[in-house]
Amino acid sequence: MSSLSTTIARWASHLQPPPYGVVAASNFRDGGDISVDVCIVTNCAFVGGNASTTITELEALSAQGLTCVIVHCPVKRSAWKWNWVAERYLVVMDYVVPSHAVKNLKCRTLIVRGPRMAMTPAFRNLARRIEAERALYVVNNSAWSENGKPLFNWDALHQRVAEIGFPKSKIYPISPLIRSEAERSLEDSRSPRLLASHDWPPAFRLEDFPYAPKPVLNRPLVIGRHGRDHEGKWLEDPEELQDAYPNRSDITVSILGGADVPRQRLGSLPSNWVVKPFGASGVAEYLSQLDVFVNFPARKRDEAFGRTIVEAVLCGVPVVLPPAFETTFGELAIYCQPHEVSRVIDRLSADDNGRMHFVEACRREAAERFGAHTLRNRLEVEPAADAYLPKLDEVAREFRRRVMFFDESSC
Repeated sequence: MSSLSTTIARWASHLQPPPYGVVAASNFRDGGDISVDVCIVTNCAFVGGNASTTITELEALSAQGLTCVIVHCPVKRSAWKWNWVAERYLVVMDYVVPSHAVKNLKCRTLIVRGPRMAMTPAFRNLARRIEAERALYVVNNSAWSENGKPLFNWDALHQRVAEIGFPKSKIYPISPLIRSEAERSLEDSRSPRLLASHDWPPAFRLEDFPYAPKPVLNRPLVIGRHGRDHEGKWLEDPEELQDAYPNRSDITVSILGGADVPRQRLGSLPSNWVVKPFGASGVAEYLSQLDVFVNFPARKRDEAFGRTIVEAVLCGVPVVLPPAFETTFGELAIYCQPHEVSRVIDRLSADDNGRMHFVEACRREAAERFGAHTLRNRLEVEPAADAYLPKLDEVAREFRRRVMFFDESSC
C-alpha cells in the first residue's frame, strides 16, 4: 500500500476494528519481482487451521532448504481491510507479501490454499503475474457452511483452475471426506477433471506437540476438547451433547476455547465442566492435562479435517470421535455414538498397558502421515491414493477392538 492508503487503512480500522484473532499489519515484505522455490497464496486473514497449516508449510519447507514466500490474497473487497491478517502470521511477516504489491513472481511450485479465495477476482488478477512450473489448489473446507450457505462451487472451481492454466494444475482435497463431496458434486459435470489422485492433509511440527502420555489414569478422569466455540462444533441435540460429555462425579470435562454454544443448548453447563478461553494455556499444555480427547461436532457439519484431533494424538491422548471421521483418521481413534462415550471412557481407562501401546502406535503413525518432515517428499513424489489413511500394528488394533464395543461393520 502507499503511505496514504496505509494511513486510510489505519483510520478505518479504528472505526471497524478487525475481528478477534486478526490484526491490521503494516510490516509486510516488499513486493516487486520475486523468485522462489515455493509460493503459498492464501487469505491470511483466515484464522485457525488455515493459518497454522500455511505457517507450518512455510517453516518446514524453508528449513529443508527451499526458498518460500506467502502471498496474502484477501477476499475482502474494501481496500482498507487488505492488511488484515491472523495474529499468528506476525512472527513470519518477513515472508508475507500483499498480492497487490507483487509485480512478477516466478516459482517452481505454487500452493493455492482456499477455494473461496481462488474464486475471487483478486486471485485471478494475481495469477496473471505468476509464472509457476506446477500448481496445487488445496480445498480445505466444504462447499457449504454449517447452515447450508454455499461457499464455492466445485464445477466453477474446476473451470477457474483450467482457465488460469498453470502447468500441471491439480485440485487437492484436504481429506477423504472433502474428496467424496467433490466426486458427488462433479458426477454430471463436463468441466475438466483436475482432481488429484491423493489428498493434501495439513502438516504438523512434531516438536510443537511433545509426546507425554499418562502411564496411569486416575479418577476423576479429565476429558474434553479444544476448538472454536461455534455452533457447528457442538452436537445440536441437548441429550446427545450431554451423552458425549458425561455428567459424572468421576469425570471432569475440560474445555479450551469457550462453551457458550453448549451453555445455550443445555440451559446451563453441568457442574463437572471447566471452561477456559483460548490463551489461558497453550495447546500442548492443555492436552497434557487430558486423559481422553472427545470431539463430537454437529451432525450436519462436514468437518473437512480436524487439526485438533491430530494434535491430541501426537501428544499421546486417546481420541474418541463419531464414525464420520473414520475415513480421514483410520485407526488413530476410537469411534462410537454419543450414548456410548461413557462406556468407551471406562474401557480406555481399565487397561493402562494396552492404552499406552495404543497411543504410542497412534503417535508413530500420525507422525509418519502428517509430520512436517514429509512435506518436501510430498512435493516431489506422487504417493499412493490411500497413503494417508493411518493403520496400526495388530496389538494396537486388538486393544482398539476391545474398546470399540459396538459393531464396526455398521459404521
